[in-house]
Amino acid sequence: MLLSRRQLHALSRDPAVLWRAVLITFGAFFLTALWAGVQRPPPQTPPGILDLRNQGIRKILQADPLDRAALLRELRADARRTALWQQHAETENDEGEDPGQLNLPRLLALSPLPASEQDAIVLWYAAIISGKVPPDLIPRMESLAMPGAPSLPRTMAADLQRLSLDYQRALASYEAAGAAPDGGEARRRAVDLALSRGWASEADRLLAQPAYYEAVHAVPDHLSEETARHQLDVRVLLRRTLAYSASVLHKTDFLLLSILTATVWFISLHKACRLPRRQWWLSLAGIPLGMFSTVVTLVLMDLQEARNGLSDSALAGPALLYQIAGVGLREEFSKLLCLLPLLWLLRKGSPAQALMAASCTGLGFALKENIMYYQSSDGSAVLGRYLTANFMHLAMTGLTGHALFRFLRYPKNFGPAFLATFCGMVMLHGFYNFSQGAYGGQLDHEISRLFPFIVGGLAWYYFQTIRQDQDRAPEALSAQAVFLLGTAVVMGTLLNFLVWENGWGMALEAFIPAVLSAAMLCWLFSHLLRDA
Repeated sequence: MLLSRRQLHALSRDPAVLWRAVLITFGAFFLTALWAGVQRPPPQTPPGILDLRNQGIRKILQADPLDRAALLRELRADARRTALWQQHAETENDEGEDPGQLNLPRLLALSPLPASEQDAIVLWYAAIISGKVPPDLIPRMESLAMPGAPSLPRTMAADLQRLSLDYQRALASYEAAGAAPDGGEARRRAVDLALSRGWASEADRLLAQPAYYEAVHAVPDHLSEETARHQLDVRVLLRRTLAYSASVLHKTDFLLLSILTATVWFISLHKACRLPRRQWWLSLAGIPLGMFSTVVTLVLMDLQEARNGLSDSALAGPALLYQIAGVGLREEFSKLLCLLPLLWLLRKGSPAQALMAASCTGLGFALKENIMYYQSSDGSAVLGRYLTANFMHLAMTGLTGHALFRFLRYPKNFGPAFLATFCGMVMLHGFYNFSQGAYGGQLDHEISRLFPFIVGGLAWYYFQTIRQDQDRAPEALSAQAVFLLGTAVVMGTLLNFLVWENGWGMALEAFIPAVLSAAMLCWLFSHLLRDA
């Protein structure tokens, strides 16, 4: 016999029934993890650093026609990385994988380059790694002939002059090479030299010439980004950030994990707020707006930190200022800015709708941000960020958006309340990030004590706001049941992912500490959702 909505709701609030359902749900995922541990393919040894570098150089050499400028650009970057690693290994006794040096003569033999060019490139590459320029090498580069690319020998000679700390002469050589029709790489190097030396007027002079501006932005690399920051070029920064954001979404496994954690919060909050399902569409529209707010945040970061702006620090005082006036301010402002279209649609809506729409905008921000954190931690950060970052973003944006909604509806009564809420959330965001920093010694232990008070205090205030403005739609499943069952699904999915990727040994090493550290927060949210 089918249960009525009221009977099902009563069962979902029965602790014994609820926890039995949670254990059964996780048990089913545990059985699939056992299957995954047996069926997973044998682990493959990932390619080493040197193999990856060889592949990158070989791809350029085998292209038809050969792009000599791209080859030099890749070799220059590779030589710099190798030199930096060698310096680090000598001073820090690094035990990581040795990137080694490319067997450049063998690689160049794959290309149609004449022997004279191959020898010159090998010597030029070795000089950049060692930092030592033989006296006769610069004249040899200047006299080298490269058919089809007459500006490149002068560009290589300017690289060596720069390496010899003769910066003014190097800039003049870059500009002389950049005057040639094929001098795009020399123009890029001239701008790079001016920016790295802090010659703002020289950089502005060069970039005022269309040929230099086009050469810099023809290759979407770090130089293009630094130039856009220097010029405060919002159009270029936005285009680059959108491309980067799109590439993040291609990480399908971590994207699905992030969508799963966001879905559990989405349904749990709407159940707690008792909104009718026909009104959920507006909250759902907040998810992509929140995801786009990460793009706005990155552009604001570039603009805010350009030309000696705020930056992070290893010192506690400047770090706290950066987290509040830098990270907290731009992230909360970006989310609120992207919420505005929804507030216009909500002009005749209820406070509960506004609270949920604003919360889902923050949830969309967390959904996008989590993908990068999941990838960097190989999935071990899923549970932690599910209960911390997801909630912190949705709660802070939800409360700020709720205050803005009331201010727009009653501007004479709620202006100070909105300003106080926004400033409070910016400061809270900064303190939350600050509490997870590392500043050395006993200070780290003292600062880390802020974390539970920040999360717990915000959670209490947020769910009090939900209780104050919640609707009265009937619910078959309680918000607590949705959250706990959803958490069991998240845990089971994560266990299956870790087992499939790493096997049982490494999976349990990552999974068990994550579950133990998340237990207290899980209990807190379950308790608050039950009361709501």
